[in-house]
Amino acid sequence: MRILHLTGASDLGGVSRYLLQLCAGLAEHGHEAVLGGARGELHHAFEQAGLQWLDVPLNGHLPALLGSQQTLYEKLAGQRVDLIHTHYRKAAWVGRQLAQRLNVPMLFTLHLTGIPMHWPWRQLSDWGDRTHVPSEQARQWLMAEAEVCSSKITKIPHGIEVTQFEQVNADRRALARQSLNLPHDAVVGVYVGRFDVPKNVHWLVNLVSQAHQWQPALRILLVGEGPHRKLLEEQIDRRGMADRVTLLPYQDPVQVYHAADLMLLPSAAEGFSYVCAEAMCCGIPVLRTRTAGWHEQIIEDVTGCSTEVDHEAFIQKAISLLKDPSQLAPMGQAAATHVRTHLVFEQQVAQTLHLYQRMTS
Repeated sequence: MRILHLTGASDLGGVSRYLLQLCAGLAEHGHEAVLGGARGELHHAFEQAGLQWLDVPLNGHLPALLGSQQTLYEKLAGQRVDLIHTHYRKAAWVGRQLAQRLNVPMLFTLHLTGIPMHWPWRQLSDWGDRTHVPSEQARQWLMAEAEVCSSKITKIPHGIEVTQFEQVNADRRALARQSLNLPHDAVVGVYVGRFDVPKNVHWLVNLVSQAHQWQPALRILLVGEGPHRKLLEEQIDRRGMADRVTLLPYQDPVQVYHAADLMLLPSAAEGFSYVCAEAMCCGIPVLRTRTAGWHEQIIEDVTGCSTEVDHEAFIQKAISLLKDPSQLAPMGQAAATHVRTHLVFEQQVAQTLHLYQRMTS
């Protein structure tokens, strides 16, 4: 099969990661992917992967989108396309016009719930001939807010390349903490991701302030980049927490996971959260908010814990877990088993190919 993926841009974030991994997985099974969209911050990764990219604006206003549909049609002249897989609503609007001209089916992936549904978005939303969701929360949102029939929705959770995320043991933890200049007996919470709305990373600085009397050995690592980095630095300096909260640039996160006792995700919105699944694969339990993906990751008090998107509830749950870290190791073992059983990348690829084949037959 030859799949045309239409996205907004090759930006940093979960959608680009999904596309890079899925296209690589499809290629291993002998299928070809072509991508269309604007060039973004992560475009070099698509070039390094050797993927064909059709440079068209799919995140602009209606006149530009109309032109993009024609440009794509011309660039695809003489090329076979078996299915169009779209990843944003503007891209889906273009994808529908193109699918009709090429006489091929269209699949839409809903990567984030809570998106606007007022006029004109409701009128412009095209959820494809079928809609793929990575989480139960996304499926429920799609039926309740977008009024999509359940029979048109296919849930395929995102998967992890488990061989890339070795399970932690005492030696790996000691080595990771040494390389990150952490005391060997520290209690370590980590966050990996964007420093931006709606991640609520500042909650973790507040956590350190409130938890100090309960757990003086607590250290928090914040790993990532984003527009709120300077605000976080100022908050940490102003509150005298530089010895307890460390900001690190984004890096290969395996070492960070191995150093951790608990993964923390206070986000107000998620598409799935790859980083939570990665940490779990490494044997690190997760405390996260009940945003998309939590159904698939959290077995309450077994693989981790969850709270509503509520500052005080999250802080208090984090304190209860971190003040007695002995309860975290069994959760970590269960988390690793859960991911390695249910959230494996090869399973995701196989299920996606099955969906493609159903749509194109």
